[in-house]
Amino acid sequence: MPVHYPNREPLHTDDFGTLDRWHHEGAGHIAPAPEGGMRLHCVGSRQGAEGCMAFFRPVLPDHIAIEYDITVRSHGGLVINYVAIRGLKGENLIEDRAALPPRTGVMADYFSAKKGLQSYHISFSRFNDRGEHTSTSNVRRNPGGLLVAEGIDPCMEINRPYHIRLCKSAGHFQFHVDARFAHGCFDRDTAHYPIPDWGLFGFRLIGSDVMADIRDFRVHAIEPQPSLWTPWG
Repeated sequence: MPVHYPNREPLHTDDFGTLDRWHHEGAGHIAPAPEGGMRLHCVGSRQGAEGCMAFFRPVLPDHIAIEYDITVRSHGGLVINYVAIRGLKGENLIEDRAALPPRTGVMADYFSAKKGLQSYHISFSRFNDRGEHTSTSNVRRNPGGLLVAEGIDPCMEINRPYHIRLCKSAGHFQFHVDARFAHGCFDRDTAHYPIPDWGLFGFRLIGSDVMADIRDFRVHAIEPQPSLWTPWG
């Protein structure tokens, strides 16, 4: 069942008047969208290879809700969001890049233990390189790509805006689309690595030809709910 996390104080807003707050790496390009917002485009790649990455520069704390509108323009790939991505030793993904193993934008750069990063990532608007919908939306925990949640992917149409809301509070992760709960998880596995906490937020577009426009990006603090975890003490 979903848990209601009301928005508290706003932490960040971005209407994409400029793209100065976004860091691009990998393939493709980011640019102002013709109708406003930020356009990401990955073309001529394939899944697992170099993707089009855009990371929001400010460091985000734990216990947050991230919201934005997305309109996917072509179905030759998928969209991934990274939440709480940082180095395992606290390195900033962007500012401390020289202290981290080199990255070219391939998927393994962000989940392989050799690359020294931790995060959650969620996939949606999932189409293969031939433009066929794959039905599922997954949440994975890094390093290692551990599957911690899966559900039906609600984002199936092109040229239709979707409102995305991601809630993360410790190991509780929830995915909402157009104000409806899609899926989520309680992640309690600390056997190998700690639960991802603070870090950066980012987009990844990957595939033969996938384009998306992002608008009205917002981050709010949410109130932690420790009672959710008491049965596992």
